[in-house]
Amino acid sequence: MPAKGSISRFVHGLAAHVALATLPLGGMSCSRAPEPTRYEIRGQILGVRADVGEVRLKHEAIPGYMDAMTMSFSVKERRLLADRAPGDLVRGTLVVTETDAWIEGLEKTGFAEVVEEPDDESGPAPAFTLLEAGAEVPGTALVDQQGRPWTFSAVRGKVAALTFIYTRCPLPTYCPLMDRNFRAVQRALASRPAAAGRFQLVTVSFDPAFDTPEVLRRHAASLGADLSSWTFLTGERESVESFAAQFGVSVMRDPTDPVAIEHNLRTAVIDPSGRLVKIYSGSDWTPGQLARDLEDALPR
Repeated sequence: MPAKGSISRFVHGLAAHVALATLPLGGMSCSRAPEPTRYEIRGQILGVRADVGEVRLKHEAIPGYMDAMTMSFSVKERRLLADRAPGDLVRGTLVVTETDAWIEGLEKTGFAEVVEEPDDESGPAPAFTLLEAGAEVPGTALVDQQGRPWTFSAVRGKVAALTFIYTRCPLPTYCPLMDRNFRAVQRALASRPAAAGRFQLVTVSFDPAFDTPEVLRRHAASLGADLSSWTFLTGERESVESFAAQFGVSVMRDPTDPVAIEHNLRTAVIDPSGRLVKIYSGSDWTPGQLARDLEDALPR
């Protein structure tokens, strides 16, 4: 998720989600969660949001884990951000668990003027109109995980939830969180008689160069997704970006590194007539909230 442009651009919203284990009947099971993995991280601060505990960092490659990128990271100890500012050169520890990631310790090692990076010149930014509640979702031509042509008319008559990811997204609090949340929503609604068979989850990848239908099929299988009510989509890059932009998704790429993609998060609820109900920004929503929104959008 590389940096492009000023810090006022769209960036990720980060949120920590805790998984609750179900205890088996007849006794208590006690198992230890895997130990977090820690990596040294070095880079330059591009933006600080001390009020929410977040730092935007242009970091060096992290051997064995992540290429050099620019990303927003959670900093749980907000006091670490009190004296930090754009331009600071820092080092710290990136802590990664199965479902969370944050930076511990943020030592200043120097300072350098922030240099704006060149925009991706591979093509013009798509023109778009931001959709508002009640607007009809456009029938952009996409391709599903089976390689079949797909437009949003395919889910008319069902309530739908739509989100945007790329499968190579490295941190568990970014795209993988959207995957986990959708999986939880699918399992919840499939067990509710009023919703079963009447909803569709739609995940669109904005990394079509890598996320081919075959890759999306494997990704769906790794999630345990039921493809009867969860569709994974890709398409031509311009089509995908134009479609995503209408929901407020901003995608910025590093022309020198195809893995490094900076994007924000948007998740939409769409009614059975194909009209937008609402859009969640960032990750400030739970599977329970989304499941309730989908049920509320069903005709009575």
